[in-house]
Amino acid sequence: MALGFIEAEEDVWECPPDPDEIISVLAAEFSTEDLIESRIAVAEEDGRIVLAPALTGGASFVVLRDADSGHAYELLTDAGCPSADALPVFEILRDARTQQLLEQGSGELVVACDVENVALLRACGLPATLATGLDELPLEQAERFSESFESAAFRRGRLMSQEGIREDLENPLEGHPEDPLSRMMRNMVNGEEASAEQPATCDDSGSVNSSTEPVESQLVFLGWTPSELSSAAPPPLSAVVDHLRQLERFLDVCLDDIGLWEADEETIERLRFIAERRSAAIFKQALLDAAENIDACIGQFGEAQLPAIGPPNDYTTALIRFQESSSAEDRSGWLDQNQTSKAWRDVQRLLCQQVVGPLRELALATLDPVQRNLLMGFAELSHVFHLQSVVMGEQLSRRIAERGGEVPEDQFKKWMALTDRLIGMAKATERCSQPTATIIESNTSNSPSFPRLPHSD
Repeated sequence: MALGFIEAEEDVWECPPDPDEIISVLAAEFSTEDLIESRIAVAEEDGRIVLAPALTGGASFVVLRDADSGHAYELLTDAGCPSADALPVFEILRDARTQQLLEQGSGELVVACDVENVALLRACGLPATLATGLDELPLEQAERFSESFESAAFRRGRLMSQEGIREDLENPLEGHPEDPLSRMMRNMVNGEEASAEQPATCDDSGSVNSSTEPVESQLVFLGWTPSELSSAAPPPLSAVVDHLRQLERFLDVCLDDIGLWEADEETIERLRFIAERRSAAIFKQALLDAAENIDACIGQFGEAQLPAIGPPNDYTTALIRFQESSSAEDRSGWLDQNQTSKAWRDVQRLLCQQVVGPLRELALATLDPVQRNLLMGFAELSHVFHLQSVVMGEQLSRRIAERGGEVPEDQFKKWMALTDRLIGMAKATERCSQPTATIIESNTSNSPSFPRLPHSD
């Protein structure tokens, strides 16, 4: 029972308390050659058969079953797999239960540092494997490591999340209650084609469930300890990350799409509260909810956490935070959609409150109707300028990052055309604020009546 109240899956077994007794029972039924070939037993120098050290050095192990035949083909133990050259991160991809969980979930395979946490995660419906051996991943297997976990399905999901943010950025004035120029801006950009290609849709008509063609997965390293309800990172993870960073540096192994799952104290307190009341169903759901908020890259492991900060109080700070949020996503490859959306809302809110709003108030307080209309125009034009400058800068930086420094010529021309229109509007408004003709003063006659002209009929 994981945590004392969560029932483990049927393929999780306790390591035998008396290895000698187990080996004697097995020897009575199976030949020595079969036991050694199955890697359950090993032969010592004196010829005596003993249980494999992997099955005696921990508390439990997980049996992996082939997705096609259902037969056991490998074991996960705290020492790794009994097979000499087998790595759990690769062996798990053939497992039937793992493939089922990957298909049902988001395609993320959690990598833990011990069997206890693997068993807990699998019991809660999360596919998991061991990090054993990754701290010394052979260089000959670096390419296999990269190819095995380049998940097209995961990339499509992440691109769809990015497109959601970009759509909001590309239409910043759409539906905004404080902006009366939405129609004008839609007319200005009318006819422009979408600059980003739409991501391919996933075909759910059939699913791969074969040991020869495992489902795609994306690695996420477990950076906390669920079995102890602690936010502390497991000590072995540091050596694994160090080795992966060297592979990235010297062999160009990309780590951008490898995630890091960390838990804050609020999440730990919530899980601890549920665990104390021994509610298995609610605990499982809470753990699954926590797994949906993975937004860090493995390259960020060990970095100092930024202190929690409240909402910005001025427009400049809001703009800086929005730019930092976008640049952080570009560096890590992971998009925190909630954070970026919130930063963008703060930019719009404070722009209206501290820039556009005061200009509008000044316009309403002006007695001269011409100056009042000009000031109101300046307010609305300032709103458009600020938002569009942020949007265009964001789009430009993303296109450059996506295309390795190249921006499509047609897209660049459209951005420049929009800039020219905005500048033209500003110049026209400025000309309108300056008188172009001398107004001759005249006196009004006080005569009560005027003579009729002969041709007035």
